[in-house]
Amino acid sequence: MPDKTDMQKMSDPMVRIGLRSLVFAASILLFLMITTGILTRFIPSGSYVRVIENGREIIISNSFTFTDTVQVPVWRWFTAPVEVLWGPDSVTVISIIIFMFFVAGSISVMQAGGILAYLISSIVQRFSGRKYRMEAALILVFMLFGSILGSMEEVVVLVPLIVALSVRMGWDTETGLGLSLGAIAFGFAAAISNPFTVGIAQKIAGLPIFSGAIYRILIFILIYSLYTLYVVRFSKRSETGMLKQEVLKNRDGAAIQSDNRNSLPTWSSEGKMRASLLWFLGCMIVMILLIIISSFISALSSLILVVVMLCFLTGGIGAGYISGMRTGLLGKSFILGIGGVAPGIILVLMAASIKHILSSAEVMDSILYWSAGRISQTGPYSAALIIYGLVLVMNFFISSGSAKAFLIVPIIAPLADIVGLSRQSAVLAYIFGDGFSNILYPTNALLLICLSITGVSYGRWFKWIWKIEAIILILTVLILMLAVKIGY
Repeated sequence: MPDKTDMQKMSDPMVRIGLRSLVFAASILLFLMITTGILTRFIPSGSYVRVIENGREIIISNSFTFTDTVQVPVWRWFTAPVEVLWGPDSVTVISIIIFMFFVAGSISVMQAGGILAYLISSIVQRFSGRKYRMEAALILVFMLFGSILGSMEEVVVLVPLIVALSVRMGWDTETGLGLSLGAIAFGFAAAISNPFTVGIAQKIAGLPIFSGAIYRILIFILIYSLYTLYVVRFSKRSETGMLKQEVLKNRDGAAIQSDNRNSLPTWSSEGKMRASLLWFLGCMIVMILLIIISSFISALSSLILVVVMLCFLTGGIGAGYISGMRTGLLGKSFILGIGGVAPGIILVLMAASIKHILSSAEVMDSILYWSAGRISQTGPYSAALIIYGLVLVMNFFISSGSAKAFLIVPIIAPLADIVGLSRQSAVLAYIFGDGFSNILYPTNALLLICLSITGVSYGRWFKWIWKIEAIILILTVLILMLAVKIGY
């Protein structure tokens, strides 16, 4: 039977949303919802003609027409978070919520079973003298997943583990997020063969799939080097003085524990713990292999989020049973984990409602039409910058890279020809605009999930990430201008 110490571990779930973090993020999203609603009163309604090609909806350029103005009542600005549950994006939103629950519950089981502490202690002992090399290696692995395979949501399950590892290494939670969430997002943006951005955009633009890879490889190396220096520098700062004290005090209510819990639970043994860890790692290997395979099999790609969720659930629950946890204790810890992230549903629904308000007012296509008109009146350098800016704006409302590709590329590709901008450069501008802001905008569901399950407020994260985002913005503008100059 578990003793009081074990029960205390179980009652303190690792994945939990702090009240301060919740209120701060919800306040930002509420402001954005109201602002979006006000904007719809000034932007005329309009729409493009859409057709279905190979099962995907594509816009026909030069088919835009203004329509009768659609005014969304003010009260619907505030009911939009509920309306999204039966709107066009309902399947995606509900899938994200279920994903949050399963991941949080599984991590809670692993924490209560002592498996997580055992795993992290093993890693710390192995890399204690080479921790900065470990940082560089972790960033490279996560960035390659994003850059080559286009993985993003699939690796959310690993974020709490990397954050917990970061704290045990003497760093803070933001550094852990930078090693995992930040790395995967920057890799996604510095895409080499990302099938969801490079692949789809080049196909729509009529370019050979994955052509121009050498230039993108050089971009990846540059971004990787710069981002690694930033994270390592920050982690060294977090090891000293005030920042380290912030971790220990855990001021935002994050439940990522920094104490050393090497003692085994009373129901387990060294052999059981090792077996449970091997089971979990085996499930993670299967998950990674399926992610890799999904980049080549379209049928599996559409189901990969469910597959990842099931792999992690099987790994977490299975590890709990193997460690010796009783069914009752396992079930209670799973439910406590779900309860810890349940408030995060509010944030996900509020974020999704911003796009819902724009779509209900039928002004999304009007924004795209106005931007296309601006592109057609400029030269190649200005056109590249406008495309970059347009995708940055659209990414605030539509986080899916492939969805934006089908929405934007059919329009900007022929316009690029008119103004003398190569289609390859236009696609590069789209890739930059789509990727680097993914972990900056509070409307991105992936960001909200990761912040929720690690207890970091959006304000703290923004303070950590904005400098490297600003540097990357300037750098990518220069890279884009060089691409136009050399006729990439």
